[in-house]
Amino acid sequence: MLVAIVIICFSLGIWQINRYFQKLEHITPSADIEVKIDDLINTQNNEMLIGKTVNIDGSFIENSVIKLDNKIFNSTYGVDLFTLLKEKNSNKIYLVNMGWLEVANKREKLKQHFNFSGTTSLHAKIANIPSKPPFISEENFRDDNQHDLWLFINKTFLIKKYNMPIEDLILINLEPTDQLKYRPIIREDNSIMHILYAIQWFLFSLFALFGLSKIHK
Repeated sequence: MLVAIVIICFSLGIWQINRYFQKLEHITPSADIEVKIDDLINTQNNEMLIGKTVNIDGSFIENSVIKLDNKIFNSTYGVDLFTLLKEKNSNKIYLVNMGWLEVANKREKLKQHFNFSGTTSLHAKIANIPSKPPFISEENFRDDNQHDLWLFINKTFLIKKYNMPIEDLILINLEPTDQLKYRPIIREDNSIMHILYAIQWFLFSLFALFGLSKIHK
């Protein structure tokens, strides 16, 4: 029995070490890799495109601007501005993060109207749609007093409102204009937890090995 515990605990420790290195690979930033627009349009594997860049041409859907609330950059409060873009060749609809607007204590900035109709070409990074905070219900996704200020991206609502399918991937504009800035999205690094778990399993294995040695004396 103790022999089995030693082997299992040691194996779990090794597995946690491997998980640590796997997560480290995903967190460590790599040089931007550019893909062709056809790779984005025809992809069968969205995850393979995450973090890569693409040049895309198209037209923006009128009155589709959304301000995504509570996006902190350089310890300053602001919002991310999103809008819908129709790619010119495929007519596929992508949600585009056009940039970050600094608000700080100037709440009146939230009332600003933005129009991206003059922009037809973007150099963008490919990403996943921002996740929904777990403590906010699906019904309460936007501010009651200012409907273009959203707490999370409600893709289902957008599809119903504009009566068109929207792709799962979003595009983050790398070259914002006017008052907007590019806000890098940094993945949270919790990889060190796997090292702590590994130490725990190795200790269990050591204790079991010590008990085994006592039995055989």
